[in-house]
Amino acid sequence: MEIFVHRAGAEEVETGFEAKDLPELLADSTNVIWVDFYVPTEAERIEADWVLENIFKFHYLTVEDARETRNQPKVEGFPDYLFFIVHGVKNETNSANFVTKELDGYLGKNFVVTYHHEEFRSIDKVKRHISESSYSCQRGAAYLLHQILDELVDLYMPVVDDFDLSINELEDRIFRMKRASNKVLEDIMNLKRAVARLKRISSKQLEVLYKMAHGQFPLIDEKTQPFYRDVHDHLQRISDLAENYRDLVSGLL
Repeated sequence: MEIFVHRAGAEEVETGFEAKDLPELLADSTNVIWVDFYVPTEAERIEADWVLENIFKFHYLTVEDARETRNQPKVEGFPDYLFFIVHGVKNETNSANFVTKELDGYLGKNFVVTYHHEEFRSIDKVKRHISESSYSCQRGAAYLLHQILDELVDLYMPVVDDFDLSINELEDRIFRMKRASNKVLEDIMNLKRAVARLKRISSKQLEVLYKMAHGQFPLIDEKTQPFYRDVHDHLQRISDLAENYRDLVSGLL
């Protein structure tokens, strides 16, 4: 568990806090707090679940969702916070094997909580950003969450580029073929399944970002919503490309 705190008027983000410090930190509404739970082991999961249930007092069903790793993207509003599930791409993802990992989280008036079983490059990048500049935290919890989601979506683009390259290579191979090839057919089917997964995940995630970006949650105010719309538009382009790739791959069969 890592806790990052920005106090009103401060130039730097503070670290080094423990779970016992959270009640006092959260009680000061001028603080912006990010709690990141990376839970690769059972012991870390137990600690994280205790904090979620007893300090933040999140609904037990959301904590159960966070424990699982096979949930679809979604966002749900509660009186004092919202709960979300999104997917980032795994490092080993490519056009032949599109795989994602789940990021669960919460947004409150003055806090962001992230919960994940695997490491996220996007999370690590935002941690580096706020250690160098407190700008994102100065703009509030909702803006900080936007930056995390923005970095997560950005990492889809190299995968999309790989799809484009793979489709072009398959087209060239088919053009040069003199007889039917089971290997080419297998590669086409693998690509087709990977494109379908990209389309399915991006479509579900678009619903989450649309709700966040269009005023459905008071915790994301009007001045912050345009930044969420920008992330939504970026993901929309990825989803549109996935649709185009699905048509192109189907045409190869």
